[in-house]
Amino acid sequence: MLKLTVYVGNVNFAFVIIAVGDKRDGMDDIEQFFKDRHYNIARILLSICGVWPFNTRNRRYIIYFAMTLMLGSAFIFEILGIIDIRHDSVEIIDAVPMICFTILCASKMFCAVHTLPQIKVLLIKMQEYCLSPKSDEETKIQNSHAEYGRKLSYAYTGFILSHSVVYLLSTLLARLVYMKSEKIDETSNAQIGLPHRVNYIIDLDTYYVPIFIHCAICDFTLTFLLVVFDVLYLIVVEHCCGLFAALRYRLEIALVFEKEQLSTTKDKSYSNIVYSIRRHVETMQFVAIMESVYSLSLSIHIGMTVFLISFLGYQVINDMENLDRILKPIALLNGVLINLFFENWQGQKIIDSSERVFESAYNSEWYSMPISARKLLIMMMKRSEKPSILRMSKLVVLSYVTFNTVLRTSLSYFMLLRSL
Repeated sequence: MLKLTVYVGNVNFAFVIIAVGDKRDGMDDIEQFFKDRHYNIARILLSICGVWPFNTRNRRYIIYFAMTLMLGSAFIFEILGIIDIRHDSVEIIDAVPMICFTILCASKMFCAVHTLPQIKVLLIKMQEYCLSPKSDEETKIQNSHAEYGRKLSYAYTGFILSHSVVYLLSTLLARLVYMKSEKIDETSNAQIGLPHRVNYIIDLDTYYVPIFIHCAICDFTLTFLLVVFDVLYLIVVEHCCGLFAALRYRLEIALVFEKEQLSTTKDKSYSNIVYSIRRHVETMQFVAIMESVYSLSLSIHIGMTVFLISFLGYQVINDMENLDRILKPIALLNGVLINLFFENWQGQKIIDSSERVFESAYNSEWYSMPISARKLLIMMMKRSEKPSILRMSKLVVLSYVTFNTVLRTSLSYFMLLRSL
């Protein structure tokens, strides 16, 4: 058998995956599992981006090369565009948001590739739990969370990608309105019809169509990458919330199971408490691996979001009277705010779900349990007093409080830009 050990902080997780001789069969089983379940959207999106850990190495490398070539060329042309306007502070402020957005999405891609082994562990643990023996009600609870995650994934994907489409269409609208304008110079007129400031070292008016197509493809790809990793984030968080919900159900009716016998222990309440403790430990391990996957990428994400909100807010205020210029920053700012709330909302759900474990343990019929079961329950209650959390760089906790803090910080930088 192949034993996989993953180290997260000072904790190690070891479990058997598959027999060495049946490696391909094991991967096929996992592929089929995620294809048949509510997680198919994550499998499809991750496969497109080359971050599905069960794809062949050659296929992933080909996708990585294509992504690097596309995003690298976009970043170079953006930098060249900023160099052209280095002496115009107003134009630089207008160009900064797309640079930040490019860095944000590219960093998420690199972090996902770097943490691919941990992502694989998360997916395997999800399969292991779904196939493990448990009550019918626990299965229903987990399936309801998986179904909710699937629907929310579709809604979130459509919402964010639609903002990208609106952003690109607004640039075409500006091009149509000001194509023959005599109030602005030729270079500015060409730049107005593009999603962001670029320099392709060729005439922008002559080659406007291919330049716009390249910019649009790159910008849509960046947004798509952001959506892919957020969908995976959403799905694993919903799975974790399902684990906590199933655990709470088991605790609240620890004395009710008549048809189930989970161990050889004669006392049903004792065996159920032992089972609950094991599930609680597995869930905390799952959260720890999630944190190892998303800690760095979310730190970069939130940091870049502060600058994005500040500069986009500045653009919106300055361009209130220019319809052709205000549509793009409004569309991007709206998407960034929704995305920021989404990231912290998922972290808050982990906190809320884990905190309710203590309440469920307290609401159980502990007074009817034997002393041995009570002692185990007390140990579990002591641990569940401290909620499970997702942290960025081991410092900042993802929650509604962090969302509020980021908005306040962004507002401070916005006021600084206005004063300058």
